[in-house]
Amino acid sequence: MVASETIDPESSNSELVVDVVNALVEVIEPAAGQTTLSLYEHVNLDALEDIITASAEKKSDVEVRFTVEDYLVTVRSDNTILIYEPIRAQREIGENPYLAS
Repeated sequence: MVASETIDPESSNSELVVDVVNALVEVIEPAAGQTTLSLYEHVNLDALEDIITASAEKKSDVEVRFTVEDYLVTVRSDNTILIYEPIRAQREIGENPYLAS
């Protein structure tokens, strides 16, 4: 894992997207001069927000996984964002980030 971020449970759904983008920008070095990242190319943000919000309201656990530039991003209903190294980097060092600890 290369990053872990806790989402403010009182934040609005639009802040969830901002939190995910901020966590990714910290990990992924954007192209020169680029300061934003468009998640719409990688995940349906409305669906992500709806799933996380509904799960939190029902007090059920859920996590949504998607990839951005080969990084695995996991957004959990327990207000956690996890970002894992690209799969090819894991293979080079012989680790498997998808196995439970």
